[in-house]
Amino acid sequence: MESRQKLIIAHGILAALAFVLFFPIGAILIRLGSFRGVWIVHGVFQLFAYFVYIAAFGIGVWMVNNIPVNLLDNYHPVIGIIVFVLLFFQPILGFVHHLKFKKYSRRTIWSYGHLWLGRILITLGMVNGGLGLLLASDAPAFTGFAPTRGHIIAYGVVAGIMWLLWVLAAVYGERKKKVSRKAAVNKEVDDGSPPPYDSNKEHYAQRTYV
Repeated sequence: MESRQKLIIAHGILAALAFVLFFPIGAILIRLGSFRGVWIVHGVFQLFAYFVYIAAFGIGVWMVNNIPVNLLDNYHPVIGIIVFVLLFFQPILGFVHHLKFKKYSRRTIWSYGHLWLGRILITLGMVNGGLGLLLASDAPAFTGFAPTRGHIIAYGVVAGIMWLLWVLAAVYGERKKKVSRKAAVNKEVDDGSPPPYDSNKEHYAQRTYV
């Protein structure tokens, strides 16, 4: 197997691991987990996924510079660059969200920025993986790798399942948050006391991460 072919396969595998496996699992974890320090586990997990994608992106840059065809005429590398740039801001938004949530016990504009940027980037990353497979299948002479129809279908099925699980976890987390908020309001009305806030647990069940 030629070195170019090995690098292209490594690029695809690393990017797929980041967006089809690691990022969604980290997002699901913050929605379903309720143990102490879950936000730290979420942050470390997502940073690991970020570094995996950085490796994939680096290989992609090598491909753009060394394959004798203008890959930037295609959607796949352009979307990959956009995702890479925007991902830089995601951990920053997440950290500021945590500080603000800890201070105000509610979502702020930083929370929604982190939440929706993550949703957009994970979805774009999954879609872009499919576009990458299509690009490789259209130019096997330059890429040295031609994914089969089975490869493309398998990727689509796995990515679709993970995306659906991730969305279901997000919906469950939102519903759980609303139920918890309603119960706190009802308690305040019943006994005239403010809703309880445990500074140690920091509202684990009400996290706003992706």
